[in-house]
Amino acid sequence: MIRFLFLVMYLLNIVVSRSQEEAFNFLLNEQKPLINKYVNDSCISINQLRKTTNLLTNKDITHLIGLPIAKRKKAFIRHVKHISEKLEEHALERAKINEGTLNLISQLEHLRLSIIEKTIINSSPFPTKKDKINMARTTIKSKKKMQYPVSLIKEKEPNKTAYWSPILENKHKAFKELETTKKIKPKKEMIVVFKKLSYSGSAPKIRTDDLDLDNEWSLKWGDEVHTDVAASRIFASIGYDVDHPYCYKNGKLMLILDGANSINNWEQLKDSIQHIYNINLEPFLLEKGVINKEMGLINDNLSPYLGKEFVKFIKCGLEARPDRVKRLGSFLPNKLYNHKRLELRGSLLLHAFIGNWDTRKENTLLTTVHDGNYNYRVSAVFSDLGTSFGVSYSVLASDFKVGLVNDFNWKVAMKKNNKIYILNPINEFLEPYTSADYNDLRWMAKEISLLDSLTLRKCVSKAKWPPPIEELYFNKIASRRASIIESFDLIDPNPIPFNRNLTIKENGEIIIKNGKLIIDYKKTENPESFLNKKGRKRNYGY
Repeated sequence: MIRFLFLVMYLLNIVVSRSQEEAFNFLLNEQKPLINKYVNDSCISINQLRKTTNLLTNKDITHLIGLPIAKRKKAFIRHVKHISEKLEEHALERAKINEGTLNLISQLEHLRLSIIEKTIINSSPFPTKKDKINMARTTIKSKKKMQYPVSLIKEKEPNKTAYWSPILENKHKAFKELETTKKIKPKKEMIVVFKKLSYSGSAPKIRTDDLDLDNEWSLKWGDEVHTDVAASRIFASIGYDVDHPYCYKNGKLMLILDGANSINNWEQLKDSIQHIYNINLEPFLLEKGVINKEMGLINDNLSPYLGKEFVKFIKCGLEARPDRVKRLGSFLPNKLYNHKRLELRGSLLLHAFIGNWDTRKENTLLTTVHDGNYNYRVSAVFSDLGTSFGVSYSVLASDFKVGLVNDFNWKVAMKKNNKIYILNPINEFLEPYTSADYNDLRWMAKEISLLDSLTLRKCVSKAKWPPPIEELYFNKIASRRASIIESFDLIDPNPIPFNRNLTIKENGEIIIKNGKLIIDYKKTENPESFLNKKGRKRNYGY
């Protein structure tokens, strides 16, 4: 009997070792196009390693592919050197590459390609006329393009990677867990100090610092202050890394204009935003004043700012830029071979689920994250998801608006004539999305089916839409989820009731009738409007 047990254990060890070897060989083959130049005779090529390390860490190198190289921050350089030192040891020992070194080489090449992407984007940060025409054409054609013949079912499940991590339970806590990992600490009432004007994107924003001046925040106004919050939390609940936006209303955020930079007062800030973004901030202003001794006594941290001007807002959005996370370029350059990744191909359906329109690669970011104790890792972030939940886009009118609840359809998928139709326009088909097939989308459909009522309620409530708008959005999201589950012939593990004829009254006045918002709800409290399609002209249209 004992001999028999020893024999079984011996055979099991052989099976395990073979499966590990097969897993490594599969990983090696998958990564080959990415790491070939770093490998020489199954060992690390020290010349190529040093060449890449020098490019990423030597600040005397000021240009790349003829363009000013993207800024390489200290934490990023430390990350690269940390990887390089480990790989140098293996190279000098002529050790054969293994799963660990393969992972490090892959990280290094991801960082290199991401810096190249950021360098290219920085050289031309705004869409050209050609880009805008292509966005318009893609938007129009995307409905016809997103048709997927039903095929033989092949069950797929991606592994945990820097691109995606399975959320097995407590999906409603996924965003909070990411927040904790990155040491982001939003407060119920926030105080930030003006740092500098921003010139990026189409939504009006500025850059600010915490009172401790250690962590940066992006402060924005307009139609994304709700949508970005809900969209990012839904993506996080599926298993993706995201930005960390928060909505602040009714003066719960104070902005200090300390005069240390270019903006000294509210009038200068308002004029600058008008000049850069062609948007008037006046309707968002709740209160302005000067920090006095009484305020300093209540909050010690305000003492250094006595006599400085402050402003508070009816509503605004605040997005974290934690010190331990460094944002690089896109994680979708072609040379990364990401079109083969199930978790990226399948994300097309998740974009459709939330109604995201802006799927350009500029809205994907590779980040380097410092977890402490010299432990660095890379993580792929789906960024700027706020162009969702009802989008109006007009090239001719040169206008763009999001968060239009009536433009957020009740259905997003349907099955007809043995095809799946995805009913959501997008402005760019990245390579993973053009490569997506029925089974890729079916995998995501199963993931979406695992979102229960609690998770979706949490995601929607954190957006802080007015109660009637929130209720309409929740019902529409539940309905869109049901249309996805039905289209892919899945069994709903968490049925969520919804009412397409939702009607809501307030003080005897009908706000929502038969599933449609019929009044411009509390315009003073919601200056961006949930009905008016006049939005922002910057970066879109001619």
